[in-house]
Amino acid sequence: MYTTAHRVQRGESEGINRFLHLHGEDFCWPKDASSLPEAAPGEEKRAEVELLPGGNRVRSYLDVLAPDSTSRALVSWVLTVFGEDLNERLNPTVFRLEGVTIRFGVDFSMLDRRGEEFGALAEAVRELLSERD
Repeated sequence: MYTTAHRVQRGESEGINRFLHLHGEDFCWPKDASSLPEAAPGEEKRAEVELLPGGNRVRSYLDVLAPDSTSRALVSWVLTVFGEDLNERLNPTVFRLEGVTIRFGVDFSMLDRRGEEFGALAEAVRELLSERD
């Protein structure tokens, strides 16, 4: 499973786009899943778009990668753990816990609001996953 939320901007318009990709039962989940969004994102199963893709500037992103069978509760808990010490992490950063990989980053203009932005994107991911079944 690859779930992502991006804050995107085009001109004066801004929104959060989020996508859910699944890999299937036969997919051999790698020990380091951080490259999957580029190498093997899986099949798109759901998209919720506030600003149509194409020509957008990505201001922030949150990628969550875990085997398809991973529970929403585990993903939510890992997001909480990650967020608790976000200020101690680099920007961008990769975090792994209990088989869940998180990639998160913001552009320079958002560094002072990094925690707030993580919260907004994490909520977008949680909402998307709650609609998964």
